[in-house]
Amino acid sequence: MIFDALKYFETLAKKNSLCVEKGFKPVFCSGPDSIEGVMQQYQKTANFVMIDDTTAENLYSEGVSYFKRRVYTVFILASYKWDDMKDREDKLNLCREIFHQFTRRMIWDRARRENEDDDITFLNVEKIYSKEFGRYTMNGVTGLYFMVNNDEPLSMEYEDEQQLKSEWITEEEGD
Repeated sequence: MIFDALKYFETLAKKNSLCVEKGFKPVFCSGPDSIEGVMQQYQKTANFVMIDDTTAENLYSEGVSYFKRRVYTVFILASYKWDDMKDREDKLNLCREIFHQFTRRMIWDRARRENEDDDITFLNVEKIYSKEFGRYTMNGVTGLYFMVNNDEPLSMEYEDEQQLKSEWITEEEGD
């Protein structure tokens, strides 16, 4: 079973009491430069959990084992009264609290499912990178984003010579 990170983060946003109470809407984007989900909803919704539907991937080895590392990015954004730094600080604190609640839930979910056949087992909750937006990043919007890795084990060995032959064209066939 493959861990469906997009659905997982969307569910976190939909089922978090603070997100629901404060009207945080989960939307998808393809990187910070294409925040079309937010722009489509901006007139109706002031707060967002924006889930990046693109990932950075990396193949690496730990001894004889190979892993596929996928890096997922989630933005937590809240609108504030423009030029009101007290409101900005309050909204940033709200985003910080939601981030901490998400983090606690990810740790709990991973620990609870460690013995099950679910790839959330490979979610790296020991190292979660986060960065807050500066006051001039987006006018009237504050928040933060966080990045978390999922390291899936990957088989890189051929099971037999037949599999090797089926994946590659031999010199005789290629000419």
